[in-house]
Amino acid sequence: MAIRRQVMAAVAVAGIVFGACSSGATPAPTQAPATPAATTAPASAVTSAAPSGTPLTGVDAAVFGTKYNPGPGQPGGTLVMGEWQAADQLNPYYTTSEADVEAYLPALRGCATISSDGKYIPDLCATLPSESNGGIVVNGNTFTMTLKLKPNLQWSDGQPLTMNDLKYTWQWANDPNQSGCTSCGPGTAWPLIDSIDVSSDGLTATVHFKQLFGGWLPWLTSAILPQHYMSTIPVKDAAKKSYPVSSAIANAVFSGPFVITAASSTEIDYAPNPHWNGGVSPNHQGKPYLANLKFQYFGDKNGEIAAFNSGAIDLAFDLQTDSYPAMKNVSSSIGTVEQDPLWEYEHLDIYQDPNHKRGNGLWDVNVRKAIATAIDKAKIVSTDFPGANVTIACSPAPPGMWYHKDETCPAYDPTAAKAALEAAGYSLDSAGFMAKGGKEMNLELCTTSGNPTRLTELQIVEGDLKAIGVKSYIKTADAASVVFAGWTGTTPTTDCSIYRGNYDLADFAYVLTGSPYGDYFATYSSTEWPELGDHSGANDTRFKSAQMDTALSKLATDVSLTAQQTDAYAVQDAYVAGIPEVPLYYRGEVTGIGVHVGNWPGYNPSAQGPTWDVEDWYYKP
Repeated sequence: MAIRRQVMAAVAVAGIVFGACSSGATPAPTQAPATPAATTAPASAVTSAAPSGTPLTGVDAAVFGTKYNPGPGQPGGTLVMGEWQAADQLNPYYTTSEADVEAYLPALRGCATISSDGKYIPDLCATLPSESNGGIVVNGNTFTMTLKLKPNLQWSDGQPLTMNDLKYTWQWANDPNQSGCTSCGPGTAWPLIDSIDVSSDGLTATVHFKQLFGGWLPWLTSAILPQHYMSTIPVKDAAKKSYPVSSAIANAVFSGPFVITAASSTEIDYAPNPHWNGGVSPNHQGKPYLANLKFQYFGDKNGEIAAFNSGAIDLAFDLQTDSYPAMKNVSSSIGTVEQDPLWEYEHLDIYQDPNHKRGNGLWDVNVRKAIATAIDKAKIVSTDFPGANVTIACSPAPPGMWYHKDETCPAYDPTAAKAALEAAGYSLDSAGFMAKGGKEMNLELCTTSGNPTRLTELQIVEGDLKAIGVKSYIKTADAASVVFAGWTGTTPTTDCSIYRGNYDLADFAYVLTGSPYGDYFATYSSTEWPELGDHSGANDTRFKSAQMDTALSKLATDVSLTAQQTDAYAVQDAYVAGIPEVPLYYRGEVTGIGVHVGNWPGYNPSAQGPTWDVEDWYYKP
């Protein structure tokens, strides 16, 4: 699933991340997989194992490896990170919010991470499996994956961290009492694993998949949970009690370079993990450099920007191109501001369930086509980002990703938009508004509160819709607790909840994971509507397309990354044809870096976010 700035699961395993610009779903481990098992091994799949250490080739070489090599740091000091939206869930399995990912990654890690140059690299694991190096082997309709931990890893309480904890995490994710898990249910890796064999020393795990599965890559970033701690908490209560945003977080057990000592809606405090023996850099394994780390939350972007410009915080996160003018003149004695491209795009979700209580006809592709051609994307970009080099989006894969395909945007054409509405049976009534069967179309335009850029975007959209005779109105809501909140955190009447479907158009960003299955399956498959089954689906638009389902079915059973690249192209073609969303523009990240920040690697373009390597940061006096 993509992270909603939804986490297309970078760290969620099923799909996208939401950016706050950003949240969750649920699992049913006992259900049959939502994706069909292949009856024969695809020609593109791995059929034999290459010797360990074999150089990566083809698409593998574009996905794995990194140039990340930070210099030495000096111990001591505190760095303060700033965010305008607060984290509200610190267990990785119950969120797809970017703010949550930023907050838990210093403390909870998985086998792999994604580096700031966009490559999958080892984190808790010593090496990563691939087709090229023989770590993944296909055997008919099944495949196995071999994972090896770094030696001598420990949990923050000193207990050994072994592959038995990975095995427990699998069992925990598949527990029938799970509820609200965004990365456990059908369409994710966990229910498709039928066994995990752990070596006697606990360092090696052989993971057996009972069917071919294209989502194995983002699964590598899944957090490994501590068996000895999580087994004391009933699974049904884990979302609220395992890693709470409260003072009780101090009782939790962590695997990362830092532990969380206190958490609230205004700040999160971290201290070094006394038993940390890991590290993403081969040059720095062990205790993090910083003596302390802190997140401060400001409620809106203006407060965060003011704090950075005054030197009150060292790092300003989750800011986009529109924030640059307010930061570019920061004093050199305080810091610098950088702009980096992201695996992220701003878009409008379109709610398409025919049973939508507002009955606005958005399930008709002609109506969606009308909306897509009525919106002046160039005006949005020039208004929000005057003089900036912001690219209009046409595809759900930003340029530079290994599976991006150039697609043609529908031209801005109000006349064609009106014609599309007429083809769907709408006509102007006596008041000059589009209506069908005596009912005027009136669209609710939802977005996250505290974001003036989004308000500007929706005001332009509102005007564009009015120009073709469509009524609309704007409503804002809190990102984490409403817009991206999971099924269990909302009710059937929670307005502007995308999972509950209480919206017509929703303006937010998707942060991608670098895995086409992870980014697309749970987001666009007709089997992944959130109200179905255990509510683990992330298809909040309720998009349904035979062309898309066919492409996703292929993607779901192709283990080969080379084959997945081709499948991703087919998904993007189906996206353009079916219009589940209106992509607006590809986003860049603006980050404030204070003068005291050492070893800053550049902003991470993926849903893994900026805190993936905090052990290597240090305080510069």
